[in-house]
Amino acid sequence: MAKETAIVIDLSGDYALVRTERTAGCAACSERNLCNSLGGGKDMTFLAVNPVGAKQGDTVLLDFKSLRLLQLSFLLYIFPIMVLVAGAVVGDRMAPAYGIDPSIGAAGLGFAAFFISIGVILLLEKKAKKTDKYKPVILTVKKPGPPSPPPENCEHLKK
Repeated sequence: MAKETAIVIDLSGDYALVRTERTAGCAACSERNLCNSLGGGKDMTFLAVNPVGAKQGDTVLLDFKSLRLLQLSFLLYIFPIMVLVAGAVVGDRMAPAYGIDPSIGAAGLGFAAFFISIGVILLLEKKAKKTDKYKPVILTVKKPGPPSPPPENCEHLKK
């Protein structure tokens, strides 16, 4: 499990919008400058599940499930290539039976399978967004934020 410190910048129901800085773990990642979900800059802002009731301004400890990150990496990077190669092999073997050049059959079926795999990934992404399975989770509040100022229209302040 990867753990990260972040600051809660906004709240929305059972979720918190948190901001953290890129760490040494991000420096080793080949996609560090292209990461859309984390913004591409020095600071990263993303939604986290907030079961501990962290408040705006709190410094919190986040948990990223490493296994989930590996599953997503496989799904995004390896799965489409495997499907493309499998489609190309099948297209190469089936093409002569239909009187098609094997290279054209391999290319056609390979790319068709690749685009189908992208469609599958998009459907799985839509389904995953409805769950908290792939979102980071706030484990604990490390340091409470500054107290919020009292509302301006409080009766006891006017006395």
